[in-house]
Amino acid sequence: MKSIQRILFWSIAYLTLFSTSLSYSQETEEAITVSATQTRNLYEKFGMTSTELFLLMMGLTLVLLIILIGIALNLKHVLDYKLKKFKEKGESVKVGLLLIGTFLGFDSFAASPTTPQSTSHIPFPDESFWILLGLDILLVMIILYLVGLMNGVLHEFVPPKKWKIWKKWKRSLTDAKPLEEEGSILMDHEYDGIRELDNNLPPWWKYGFYITIIWSVGYLAYYHLLGGTLQEEEYLIEMAEGERLEAQYIADHPELITIDNVELVLDASTLNKGRSIFNEFCVTCHMEGGAGGSGPNLTDEFWIYKGDIKGVFETIAEGADNGMKAWKNQLNGAEIQAVASYILQLDPILPPQGQAPKGENRFPRIIKQQ
Repeated sequence: MKSIQRILFWSIAYLTLFSTSLSYSQETEEAITVSATQTRNLYEKFGMTSTELFLLMMGLTLVLLIILIGIALNLKHVLDYKLKKFKEKGESVKVGLLLIGTFLGFDSFAASPTTPQSTSHIPFPDESFWILLGLDILLVMIILYLVGLMNGVLHEFVPPKKWKIWKKWKRSLTDAKPLEEEGSILMDHEYDGIRELDNNLPPWWKYGFYITIIWSVGYLAYYHLLGGTLQEEEYLIEMAEGERLEAQYIADHPELITIDNVELVLDASTLNKGRSIFNEFCVTCHMEGGAGGSGPNLTDEFWIYKGDIKGVFETIAEGADNGMKAWKNQLNGAEIQAVASYILQLDPILPPQGQAPKGENRFPRIIKQQ
């Protein structure tokens, strides 16, 4: 009896700990910010909103709590009877307080997540999901333990014939021979006085095996006959979506483009943007088409400074010793990347139309895309 009370006591303590952790995680959700390039949340992977997953998990937890409370109420009557039978007054007070604390803890836990929200969206981070899942697993374990406990205790009050249905169902699930009938399935050979039983496979195992066969047929039909998305394709789709989100995020935050992550971009929209910036800010010194004026010719293979995308980006952003202005305070990273990419694909304008080469560093010109 004392061991049962200890198990119930520590179970309630664990439940209280989990409920406190869940409440804390929900209170701090508003302080968490998630970058657009981070891994998707669990509710997104499940194809649900955070509110839908929250309500689903809370509904499951509530159902388990109702089942647990129902079993606890019935078990309480059994414990009361046994306590009166053995006249253990001190222990009865302890168990009574434990049951009261159990129901109060359940009430406070069930009420806390249903607090009215100020908006229709309920944040539900992955940490809260795993806490709730752990709590649900704990509740299932407690329910199974209490069911087994009640099953054993009720044998003292219910005639054995009332449990024939349970025994029959249990036997059909395991297909085990009673001890008195094991002689019919003994095999001929023995070793060191040990004889082997010719037991059948448990039906639960066979049914599980049949289910896996049916599942494999469905899997094969869906993925290899009906064109379902395979894991590799799903990975590529998710990577492409991640790259799109990253590009969108960078486009929304152009200040993130620096000399460390600048890239040569030759799509039409970027080149058109670069042309507009060049004609507005650069044509005064470098002339139309980059042929060169007070500034050097930008269309040949000769460069005073580095002529790759990082070098051109740095020269535009930071300026140069020959009088080149630093444009980083007037142009953001995306704009400097656009004009640098435009410069590197300009058509060559050689002397006499263009200015004579300056500099010694040679960098091959970018082949202009058709």
